[in-house]
Amino acid sequence: MKKILLLALLFVASIGLNAQTKNDQKESETFQGLKIVFQLTSADTLIHQNLMNQLKNYWSVAPDTKFEVVCHSGGLNMLVKKNSVVQKDIKMYADKGVSFLACEFAMKKRGVSKEELVEGSNTVLSGVLEIAKKQQEGWSYIKL
Repeated sequence: MKKILLLALLFVASIGLNAQTKNDQKESETFQGLKIVFQLTSADTLIHQNLMNQLKNYWSVAPDTKFEVVCHSGGLNMLVKKNSVVQKDIKMYADKGVSFLACEFAMKKRGVSKEELVEGSNTVLSGVLEIAKKQQEGWSYIKL
């Protein structure tokens, strides 16, 4: 009798796990093809850390999503080696395909060279124009 009860419990548990797996697959499929561009203008390191936490969350449910982070104004600090508190995270996500872009206009205004940027980042001539171009290409826009 105990064996039958144990088998019944295992059967019910396996059905629940299978249903959860199917729900996870459906959710993951819902996010396929997403492209998100983030605009970062804040020098606040708490916002930089929060962005990395958000990327971790998004990546866990939608790993095929394309992400781009455009930094200008105070947001440029996140990509400058001497100021960044999230360098390791930037490198890790860049290796996974997330683009971290510094605005060259902001760099020039602040006297920042390309050599001063963290590993895993690149530059664009204009952060605002990059964001507008991405929106024109169908990317979703998020202001941080």
